[in-house]
Amino acid sequence: MRIYTRHIPFLLILCVFIAGCQSADSFALPTLELLPSITSTSISPELTYETITPAVTAATKNPAETPTIPVERKNAFDCGGPVCQSTWLGELQRPIGNNYRKTIDLTYPYASTKDGILDPHHGVEFPNPFGTPVVAAAPGEVIFAGSDQSTLLGPYKNFYGNVVILAHPELFQGQDVYTLYAHLSRIEVAKGESIGVGEKVGEVGATGVADGAHLHFEVRLGGNDYGLTVNPVLWFAPFQPPGSQTFAHLSGVILGINGQPLSEFGFVLEEIDQNGHIVETYYPKTYNENGANSHPLLGENFLFPDIPYGTYRLSFVSGRVYETTVTIAPGELAFLKLQVD
Repeated sequence: MRIYTRHIPFLLILCVFIAGCQSADSFALPTLELLPSITSTSISPELTYETITPAVTAATKNPAETPTIPVERKNAFDCGGPVCQSTWLGELQRPIGNNYRKTIDLTYPYASTKDGILDPHHGVEFPNPFGTPVVAAAPGEVIFAGSDQSTLLGPYKNFYGNVVILAHPELFQGQDVYTLYAHLSRIEVAKGESIGVGEKVGEVGATGVADGAHLHFEVRLGGNDYGLTVNPVLWFAPFQPPGSQTFAHLSGVILGINGQPLSEFGFVLEEIDQNGHIVETYYPKTYNENGANSHPLLGENFLFPDIPYGTYRLSFVSGRVYETTVTIAPGELAFLKLQVD
């Protein structure tokens, strides 16, 4: 049994970056100064972002000493209003061929450990049958294509099995982006080739440490290094199921009393219908802070992706019950910031 207490004062900044804001249900929030309205497709040149560590090559560096992205836990789009909304287009397309599963496995998302069973995840998984086409998420150059049995690309050799890595020069605000496609059963490109978005690079398999057929996909920002991964889902637009309206992303950061992000902190997310009834209940967690990197524009420490648009209630317990409600429109990303007191 869960008991919820509404109208509990706590710091809440809830952003869903679009033109215009709407009031949040049942909350009296402080008046905050609004920052410039920004969308994912129109970045203000006046805004400055954190410097990304220079590129390094994982094959020549001990992963235990790899750099991390020095991102402050601050949303560069803070609007200060109770609710703001905007579409989120992303920079990449999903790396799975049409007519196959394009949503990720939520049992082992980015920066999770499966309740301490596994190491923090540096990518996401697309479960699909053997032979499913794997395609380039953006135009780029093949910088690695083969087995990592004798080349260190991750935490240890033969981690990825058959793997392809593409370089996408200056894809994000003048910074290089690298996409990694692992556990392949078949590789269909060679080092040095130029690849177009959507072109086939290989097929789903279970090589390396895979325990079943799936694509392991990573996004590395600023350098081809295991320590520079970011959550790939934030580089995609929310998924659009065939014959339906587009899903939405819900992201944010939950901070402790000292202002530090809470690591692998569990919370409850409930989908609510128009009558206030619970449609579905989820139990996400925040990122494991060991090796996780936030999106430079968000500073998030959790993401729950590709959810049906509508109204959601987020709640957790930290000394007392905290709760808030947000309504997300199709194709949009919601960002919220919560701090316990």
